[in-house]
Amino acid sequence: MRKIVKRRLLTVSLMLTMVSLPGYAKTITLQELQDLKYSNTQVSAGKSFNNNHWAYKSLENITKKYGLLVGKPGEQFDGNKPLTRNEAAVILVNLTGRIEQDKVELTEAEKTQVDILRQELGGEIQTLAGRVATLEESVDTLKGSVANLEESDKNSWQHSFGENFKINGTFQARYSGVTRKGSTVYPSNFRIPLAEFALSGKLHPHINYVIGLKPERTFTSSSKGLLGDAYVVTDILPHHNIYLGQTRVPIGIEGTVSSSALDTIERAQIARNFSDIRDLGVKAAGNWSFIDYSAGFYNGDGQNTNDGDNNLSVATWAVVKPLYKLPQLGKLELGGGYNTGRKTTYDFDVLSAYAGYKYKKYAIRGELASASGYNLASRKADGWYVHNTYDLTKKIQLVARLDQFDPNSKIAKDDIYEYTLGSNYYLSGQNLKMQLNLVHIDNKSGQDSQRIGVQTQYKF
Repeated sequence: MRKIVKRRLLTVSLMLTMVSLPGYAKTITLQELQDLKYSNTQVSAGKSFNNNHWAYKSLENITKKYGLLVGKPGEQFDGNKPLTRNEAAVILVNLTGRIEQDKVELTEAEKTQVDILRQELGGEIQTLAGRVATLEESVDTLKGSVANLEESDKNSWQHSFGENFKINGTFQARYSGVTRKGSTVYPSNFRIPLAEFALSGKLHPHINYVIGLKPERTFTSSSKGLLGDAYVVTDILPHHNIYLGQTRVPIGIEGTVSSSALDTIERAQIARNFSDIRDLGVKAAGNWSFIDYSAGFYNGDGQNTNDGDNNLSVATWAVVKPLYKLPQLGKLELGGGYNTGRKTTYDFDVLSAYAGYKYKKYAIRGELASASGYNLASRKADGWYVHNTYDLTKKIQLVARLDQFDPNSKIAKDDIYEYTLGSNYYLSGQNLKMQLNLVHIDNKSGQDSQRIGVQTQYKF
């Protein structure tokens, strides 16, 4: 109801504020002038001008010469019927407004005629001006009411979708081909690894929301469910965002970024196994020129899973930027984090460290991580990778990565090494790109294998 009233007041306000003398864009008719109730002064019929009167002729010549007929159909000055002084005054005011609005260049003789008409009809124009002044006072009152409504509206919740409502999406199509079969099974097939739709908007000043849906999971046996990110976030604290809902657990670098932002088709092994996790909880993230950090408390049961116990997991992550004041030397980042909690029957801990450096077209980064309670209470696992990129052109990027993972530190010679060579072709940044990866797998406990991957990505 408040919004309906607000719209009506704004409409009235805009209509009234268009009325100003001597020049105004909206024409006013004699009937409108007579219908105004804001003044006790009434419009008298006054003396009439026939078509031979000089005032009649002056108005007729100027309006017809410049095509400036004014008034509603049936009330226009057509140069045939007599005019009362009040009608002539209304036409003159509207005519003056049209001349100024359309920037019509009158001749000196025509300017003199208009000035004489203003003097001749001065009394009638003053009556009209008095009525407009009364209307302007009413406009001020209406403006105050509208301002109060707007101020009140700032403290009220918006409509159900919120302001700045957006729908974004990402679609990936991939072909994986096995050039050498090994102990690890990688079937040759076409698949859709990512089909994501995100709804976002602003519910209130400093309160936004994101809901991510992943329909590609309906084509797989994944137990993660259709819902991805689903949270509300506030930036009420400077340099901070506070998230409530289902978000990525802050541990590691590659495991916490979106699949659409990866330089390679697949994540590194430690990212696939230790991070890339969503869970339900609360997270605070700080962003400064010299440091980024996150800390979160989660159920510890994973995404789209009801909490079945009283256990909580805690995740922290921080990255410092030693060269933030010396960008000419490149971009250096050093970071690390810790994730700990309890599964239903056993505890788990993940410790991670990170370093990255970028100078002009070349970038290198590396991570190492160790996990206890990996899938089983007594199992420990660890791994590391070194990732290199070089921007050959603005659109073509070369990639090389060495990736090692030990799924069980108690078993000797069961490490898995992945050597990746690839390239990315960015037709329109991350919004439209193509990727090619050649991966050789050195399996210390089984047969080696090789595969090729081709992927396209479209974002909107």
